[in-house]
Amino acid sequence: MERRKQLRKYIQRAKTSLTVERSIPIAQYGLFFALLSSASLVLVSRLFVWPFYRQTALIVFFVVVLASGIFIWWKRAKEKEALHRLDDYFLHNELVTALSFQDDKDPLIQSLLTKAVQNAETSFTNFKARKKHLFRPKALSGIFVSTVVLAILYLFPSATQMEAIEVEQEKAVIEDVKKEVAKLEKKAQTKDVKEQLKELQNTLKEAETAEEALREVVKKQKELALKEQQLKDKQTTSQDGATEGNRLSEEDVEQLKELAQMQQELTQNANATQTAMSKLGKPASNTLQNAIASANNANSSQQSNANSSQNPSGNSQSSNQQGQASQQSQSNSQNNSQQASNSQGQGKGQGQGKGQGQGKGQGQGQGKGQGQGNGQGAGTGQGSRSLLTTPNRIGGSSETSVDGGALGDGSHVSEQQGNGPITKGTIRPYEEVIGSYKDSYIESSERLQLPKDLQNVVQSYFTSIESQ
Repeated sequence: MERRKQLRKYIQRAKTSLTVERSIPIAQYGLFFALLSSASLVLVSRLFVWPFYRQTALIVFFVVVLASGIFIWWKRAKEKEALHRLDDYFLHNELVTALSFQDDKDPLIQSLLTKAVQNAETSFTNFKARKKHLFRPKALSGIFVSTVVLAILYLFPSATQMEAIEVEQEKAVIEDVKKEVAKLEKKAQTKDVKEQLKELQNTLKEAETAEEALREVVKKQKELALKEQQLKDKQTTSQDGATEGNRLSEEDVEQLKELAQMQQELTQNANATQTAMSKLGKPASNTLQNAIASANNANSSQQSNANSSQNPSGNSQSSNQQGQASQQSQSNSQNNSQQASNSQGQGKGQGQGKGQGQGKGQGQGQGKGQGQGNGQGAGTGQGSRSLLTTPNRIGGSSETSVDGGALGDGSHVSEQQGNGPITKGTIRPYEEVIGSYKDSYIESSERLQLPKDLQNVVQSYFTSIESQ
């Protein structure tokens, strides 16, 4: 029994040697085909824009290598094959003969086993010393050429490959946006906000460019801002003494807080996406940049309002400054309107005097004009007041114009006095002026060339106000 174990050890060593000898050529051909496949894919990617061509070539390389490994395992040497191959190096085939019988008590079998064990070492040495064909020159040449070609193609990409890389980076930006929105959706607590973010996720799945994804994020941020404004209006109405039915519920209050947080995080996501697009050399359009800038201004104003509410003294100071600024602007507007009306009054009231005839006479004319106008308005904007001009005051109610003609007999022809209309401002209901405000805001949004989806948000906002 012990002699059989010794012989089987030599058989296992022969099996391992045969497996290695068979695996090396297969591995060479497998590596050659893997490099050739990758180089072919990289070469084809130079003909047209193929995003992720590098990843595809790398995956194909590993797939071919893995297939080669599976093929090596499939073609591994079996024990029976190793037995016969090793037995060929015994003088009288003692190995196969000795192991063919199981009765160790038979003297003939014992003699065969003893002789096989004695010749096993010499036979195995001759087996290992046999001539082997481990290396395949064609496969090695193919590996070298494929490696060089692949390196050249990788180091010197074409224009289509560069464009494909840009598309890859843009898709990576879109994936980052999707991940951030997914995190926000998991973080959301209220039902309405979750539904809004799920809708945004579904929309982002159809986005093909980073600008489309950014536009959808900005659009959703505007929708959340509109929803927040509606809740704030409802809260303001309830605080002014409305009925119990208009008061905000606990869910609405929680939703109001969450809307402010979500739109702030969406704005931050939009800023990060805009920065990433700029780094890629594909900046967002002017309309999107303006929309993001307005969202940033809205968030900064909300933060400043929150800080001012926490600091009452600072709030009162800012209120005083705002009051002084409003009083100053109101006085300036009144002076300008008074100067304009005075100039209009002087233009209307004129006196003419003529002396005709013989003898001595005197003609004199005098004209007075007064006017007053009041108006109210509001506007927002930034800029310098260097282009603002006010008309110089010419004359006044106390000045007269005298005709310095020669004295003569006669009477004056005519004398007129200007009558400037003085009217009072009227108080108009909110429902009557909301239409003009809506038209004015929509016209200004059209001049800014906002996207259609943002224009729809503005129209829906005024529609919701008109319906209240």
